[in-house]
Amino acid sequence: MNENETYYNARMAIRDGKSPEAYLNLGILYAKGIGTRENHTLANYFYEKALALGCREAEAYIDMEYDWGVKDIVNEIERAVADEEAISPDKMQRLKRRLEKERTKQNYGTLSELRHHLHLFYPDYNQEKATADILAQRDTVDADIYYSLCTSQNTTATRIDWLEQIQHQLYAPVIENDALRLRAEEMERTALLDKDEEEFVQALNNLSSSYATFCKRHDIPRQELTTPDCLELLPFIKVRTLVQIRKQAFACLLSLKEIAPVIKDEYMNHLDDDDKLLNICEQVEDQDLQLFLISYVEVNVDMETLGLNYHGLLSAYRKHDRTTFADLLNESVERLTEAGVEHRLPLYTPDNLPPIEIG
Repeated sequence: MNENETYYNARMAIRDGKSPEAYLNLGILYAKGIGTRENHTLANYFYEKALALGCREAEAYIDMEYDWGVKDIVNEIERAVADEEAISPDKMQRLKRRLEKERTKQNYGTLSELRHHLHLFYPDYNQEKATADILAQRDTVDADIYYSLCTSQNTTATRIDWLEQIQHQLYAPVIENDALRLRAEEMERTALLDKDEEEFVQALNNLSSSYATFCKRHDIPRQELTTPDCLELLPFIKVRTLVQIRKQAFACLLSLKEIAPVIKDEYMNHLDDDDKLLNICEQVEDQDLQLFLISYVEVNVDMETLGLNYHGLLSAYRKHDRTTFADLLNESVERLTEAGVEHRLPLYTPDNLPPIEIG
């Protein structure tokens, strides 16, 4: 049976409207473009029909649509909140389960976008407990919610698993070449990174050194903070590493709150407004604290830039845009050449890229 026949039979199978499995199968064909044009809007429609008829398996496919980025949990929840009377308890529970998956996958950007609605799903949230958990380096629901509420412009932490798979497969010619990596280790670390990543590394270095100095002067226990020297030597900065650093930086900020009144009284109240934060920084007389606060803003701003870059990478994957992939890989190779790292990597084109698949 060819693909067109498979699609035709699936269409015929839903005529009586009673078989949830038939709706699920048709949704899968639309999602994969088998026998028809790929259409995720229709795929979601048929998945939802299958689920409504009792096919619990359909929920896993709906989750994949969320992971793919076609189905948007933020829009789903905002529509539900706008018409609470029309939403069923079952649908609300499904949204809560999805939101929990976003949280456990460290997609804090999603929670940040929903910051005004989180109380509906986490009514027992406690800020005091959250602060204690963060400073004790405990990963809890309260800690994640507080962090998300205080990073409302956070978009770097979305689709982590997918992005990391794409990154590792795209840059495999560099990553998997042991001899090349050994030669690169002898060069400046930033020689492997692009301009935006270099700026982030510099801001992180400023944040780390100013934080260490301030803690030493005031005899404050230091929170863990990944330093530039601890970054893995790769032609990119891992998305998961960015997520970790941003959360660590927030813990560092909290650790100084009781020592530096300006943080407690002003800075913490404007974490969603970079311009106001920089204005506050200008009023700080302690140079180490001032550098820390400015670097905190710069780290977050640079992460947002990197986040947009990574979203572009994910968009290129969704569109099967092999030209963009070739350009990115060639830019990485050019940086090696400019840094004097000997290599035999070719000029990449859409036809000779490493295979990129998402499991």
